Amino acid sequence: MFIHFLKRYFLLNSDSAAEGHEKVFQQSALRILLALTIFIFAVSELHTLYFINDTSFLTINAGYLCLLTGLLYFSRKYTQLTAILFLLTLITSSFLLLTLSNEFNAEKYALISLYSLPLITRLLFSFRASLVAMVINIYPFYLITTDNLSSLQTDLTASFYFQLLTFVTLNIGLPLAVSRIIQTLEDNASHMQQLYQKLNDNYALYEEFFENTGTPTLLCDQRGKILKANQLARELLSDSEENTVTNSTIANWLSPTGEAGKFFWQSNIVECTLKQKNNVHIEVRRASLTQHGYYVLHLQNTTQLKAIQQQLESTQQTNSRLAHFDLLTLLPNYRHFCSQTNQRINEQDRHLTGAMFIIRISQFKLLNKQYGKDNANKVILNFAKMLQKKLSEHTIIGRLRGVKFSCFVPLSQAYLIQKNLSALIHSVLPSQITVDGNRLNMDYQVGIAYYQTDGKTAEELLEHCEMALEYSSSSERFSYYNRNLENKLIEEHKLGLKLSTAIKNKQISIWLQPQVRPNGQICSFEALARWQNDGQFIPPTTFIKIAEKLGLLPLLAENLVRELVNTLSSWHKEHIYTPIAFNLAGQELMNDAFFALLMTLVADNPWLKDMLELEITETSSVMTHPLIHKRLRSLSQYGYSIAIDDFGTGQASLGQLVDIPANILKIDRRFVSPLPGDQRHVDIVKSTIQLAESLGMTVIAEGIETKEQANLLAALGCNTLQGYYFAKPSPMSDWTAKDNAKAKELRMVY
Repeated sequence: MFIHFLKRYFLLNSDSAAEGHEKVFQQSALRILLALTIFIFAVSELHTLYFINDTSFLTINAGYLCLLTGLLYFSRKYTQLTAILFLLTLITSSFLLLTLSNEFNAEKYALISLYSLPLITRLLFSFRASLVAMVINIYPFYLITTDNLSSLQTDLTASFYFQLLTFVTLNIGLPLAVSRIIQTLEDNASHMQQLYQKLNDNYALYEEFFENTGTPTLLCDQRGKILKANQLARELLSDSEENTVTNSTIANWLSPTGEAGKFFWQSNIVECTLKQKNNVHIEVRRASLTQHGYYVLHLQNTTQLKAIQQQLESTQQTNSRLAHFDLLTLLPNYRHFCSQTNQRINEQDRHLTGAMFIIRISQFKLLNKQYGKDNANKVILNFAKMLQKKLSEHTIIGRLRGVKFSCFVPLSQAYLIQKNLSALIHSVLPSQITVDGNRLNMDYQVGIAYYQTDGKTAEELLEHCEMALEYSSSSERFSYYNRNLENKLIEEHKLGLKLSTAIKNKQISIWLQPQVRPNGQICSFEALARWQNDGQFIPPTTFIKIAEKLGLLPLLAENLVRELVNTLSSWHKEHIYTPIAFNLAGQELMNDAFFALLMTLVADNPWLKDMLELEITETSSVMTHPLIHKRLRSLSQYGYSIAIDDFGTGQASLGQLVDIPANILKIDRRFVSPLPGDQRHVDIVKSTIQLAESLGMTVIAEGIETKEQANLLAALGCNTLQGYYFAKPSPMSDWTAKDNAKAKELRMVY
C-alpha cells in the first residue's frame, strides 16, 4: 500500500499524464529532488544533534528542512513557484557553505550543488534556463580556482584539472546530454500524438462508411466472433436496444439450414434462421476475407420470399405457375401475357380499339437499397394487388420483369384522345403504398402504344411501349409511342456506346467558368464537363442524361474529381486559393465507392475542404432521397461547402433548405435573364437573396449576360456573379498552362 502511494506521488501515471506530459514530468522530478534534499538535511540534522550539538547549525538546518518540506507540500498546486524557490534555496545554501564554512567537505558539497544546478534547472524548466545556470556557475568556478591559486603555490595542476573536469562534467556535459534525451522524448511524443490523431480520423471515416453501406453488415473473425455490426444488422438480429450483438458469436444468433457445417459463416452463401425466431429466414453472404483474416458478411431477410415460395410449392399447379406466372405477384409473365393479349385480339372483331402500356416504378433501386429486398418485394406485391383492384376485369395485367408491369386495356372512342387516356391511367396508379405501417410515396414512368395504330400484336405493342418508355422524363412521366422516336433512340444508343468508351478512357474534359465578386475580382470557378465527339461538342445536357441512364455518372464524377484534385493540389502548392465548384446529380452520392472517395480525399488533404465545393443539381428526384441527405450531412461535417444549384426549379425548393446542409445558394439563369426589365423577377430574386442572407448563406447568380443585370444583382446584395458577361467557360488547361500563369493573375473584369 505504501509502495503504491509512493509510485502515485513521485512517478507518472496515466491520469495525470493526460494533463500534459511536460508539466507532469517536471512536477515528478521536482518532488523527487525535494524528497532527496529533505532526506539529506534530515540526516544532517540528526547527525548534528547527536554528535556535534551545534545550536546555530541545528537552527539553520531545521529552517531549511521546514522550508523544503513546505515546498514539497505546495509542489502540486504551485509547481513553477516551488521549483524557483527550490533553486534559490540550493543556490543560497551552497553560497553560504562556500563563503562562510572553512571545512573542505562543505566546500565540495557546495560546489557539487552549484554544478548540479544546470541539470536540475533543465529538469524543472527549459533548456534556455539551463544555459543561464551554466553561465552563472562560471563565477563559483572562478572563485574556487582563484582561491586555490592564492592559497597554494605548488602542485596546483592536478587540483585545477580535477576542478575543471568536475565543472565541465556536472555543469555542461550532463545537462546537455539530459536535454538531448528530453528533446528526443518530446519529439517522439509529438509524433505519436500526430499519428494517433490521424488514426482517429481514419477510424471515423471507416466507421461512417461501415454504417452507411445500406445493408445489414457484420465484421467477424474466423471463429465467428462478431467484432462490429452496423445499425441495420443490430436491428435485424436483436430486438433489444442495447448493443448485445458485438463481442458475441454468430452462432448465438443464427442457425444454418441444410449442411452448412460448424463454421457456416465461412461459406460464400448460406441460408440461416434466427435462433430467437425460427420463422425468420436470413441469407448470409460472405463479401470478402480481409488481410487480417476477418470476414465481411452481408445479411438479408428472406422470410417473405420463403413464405411465397412455400405457398407456390404447396399448390397442385406449381409447374404451370412457374411457366406462365410471376413467382411473386402471381401475374402472367411476359410470354403468358402476350398469349392472353393475342388471344383477346383474335377473338374480337376488327373494330376493337385498345391501348397497351408499360408501367415502371421509378427509383425502385433506391427503395431496395434503403428498405431491403423483403420490403421491396412487399412494395411490388401491394402495387400488383392495387392495380388489379382498380382496373376493370376486361384488362389484362402482367409483370414483365423487375418493376415493369404491362396492361392491355380495351378502349372506347373517348379514350383514344391522349389526354383522356393519360387521366385514366393516372387514376389507377396509387400515389402511396403502405408497407409495415410505413407510407411510401410512389412515382412512375409510363410508355403507351395504341392497338392497330402502333402495332397489331402484343409483342409489337410491347416493343413500341418500351421505346416510348425510354423517352419518359421527370417532367413528362407519360410518353406515347412515336415512329420518329425510333431513329432518335438508335442514335442515342450509338452515342451511349461512344460515351461509355470516352468515360472509361477519360476523354471527358473539364472547363472552368469564373465566378466574380461584385467588384469584378475572380473568387472561384465552376467546373463544367465537356465532351468532343468526332470534332463536335456534345451538349452537357445530352451526354449527362445518357450517362445517368447508363449508370455511368459515378465513374465520370470520379474521373473528373481526381483531375480537379490534382489541379487543386498544384494550386495549393503555388498558394493559389481559388475554390472550384463541382456539380453532382445525385446518382454519384448513391454510389458507395464515390462517397468513400470524397470522404477519403478530405481526410488525407484537410485543405481540400476550402478548395472543392459540391453543387447539388436538380436533374432527378433522387435528390429528395433520405440517404442523399444523410451523406450530404456527413460531407458537410467533414468541411465541404455545399451549394444548392438552380434554386427554385425542378426538385430544388424551400424543402431542400431544410433537408440539405447547404451554405451556398445559386439563383437559376431563368430568374436572371428577364432582369432588369421584369419587376416580378426582380422581386423574386430580391426575396431569394434576403432569404439566403437570413439563413447565413452565400448567394451566386448565374447566367448574367449584361452589365445592367450585373449592376442590379450587386445592388440587391448578391455575393457572387457568374455569366458570359464576365467570362465564358474555357478549358482548365488554359488556367494551368505555363506553371498556372493565368490562374495566378486572376485579373479583374470591370
